[in-house]
Amino acid sequence: MYISINFKKGDIAEGIVTSIKKYGVFLSFDGGYIGLLHISEISTNFVNNISNFFKVGDLVNVLIKDVDKNSKFLKVSIKDLPDELNEYKEILPSKKVTSYLKEIDFSKLEKSLPKMVEEEIEREKQL
Repeated sequence: MYISINFKKGDIAEGIVTSIKKYGVFLSFDGGYIGLLHISEISTNFVNNISNFFKVGDLVNVLIKDVDKNSKFLKVSIKDLPDELNEYKEILPSKKVTSYLKEIDFSKLEKSLPKMVEEEIEREKQL
């Protein structure tokens, strides 16, 4: 029998990692709740491989973003936790992504962007 728990949006809760997928981590919480920590909710930086940060059985603090009381499903986030509770805030951007971005010449975009924005504003006015 599960304890009656009343999770609500904005609560901070501790979950146990029960499964790791390419797209996120499944967590188990008190009261029979389960949650998905989507890969995009781990860090503000790019996370390439979730398994580098979690293993089954880990205890993880998360911020609850949404609660479905009927299915006992939680949508959760680590990146939105207060800094003092976020042990993953120092995840560095992928070297592969940052090196790729260094090779792109953004100077043409920088020069043409103001004109593109101006044209889009004019187009919007005509609608």
